[in-house]
Amino acid sequence: SFKLEPRLLPRSPIHSSCTFGIYARSSVPGSIVAAMKYESGSTISSTPHSGGGGWEFIAMSALMDQGVYGPRPTFYITGDVDITAPTFIYGSSTTSPGASLMSASGAVMSGTLTTGLAPVNPPPDSTPNYWILPKEGNVFEIQTEGTPRNIRRISHSTADRFKRGTVVTLLFEEAGTKVWDSGYIKLLGGQDFVSTEHSSLTLITHGSASWTEVSRNN
Repeated sequence: SFKLEPRLLPRSPIHSSCTFGIYARSSVPGSIVAAMKYESGSTISSTPHSGGGGWEFIAMSALMDQGVYGPRPTFYITGDVDITAPTFIYGSSTTSPGASLMSASGAVMSGTLTTGLAPVNPPPDSTPNYWILPKEGNVFEIQTEGTPRNIRRISHSTADRFKRGTVVTLLFEEAGTKVWDSGYIKLLGGQDFVSTEHSSLTLITHGSASWTEVSRNN
């Protein structure tokens, strides 16, 4: 999860309220919600996205905090969601939502974007080379439990696959684990990856069972 908020918001002393919003599309209930500082200093929030799969305008219009930090308009994102460029105005006039998806080329974000970090335990003995990555993160700590492992397939089944274009990074604390180059894991120059202590391998998925190397550090 992360939050989307302006890095620097010009103040407007003549206004006592603000209006802001964003178009969002999601199939995850509650995936995005708007929040701001009310005139009392408390935080208030909007109705979250219904998760119905369509475009909804997530917005707020209210009297704002006149303190040092102002209204602090923020969108809290906790699920998979497509969003347009957000809009903000002082006052209570109707906002004009942006039309371009931030998932399209050209989008810019400032500040820190935190991605999920999750441990990955070795697969069962029946499929020792088939590793499943949880969908709760983008960076994964590969747990080898003191034994060098082999990785020939990653999230191979349909239910475990990531969306096309997802970038993941595998972190290896221990040396000796080998990621094999193949039609399913296409490594740079056709060279297998063998971990060293505190090494990493970054891959991108094609939305299928196949992955392509982006970079390595070993």
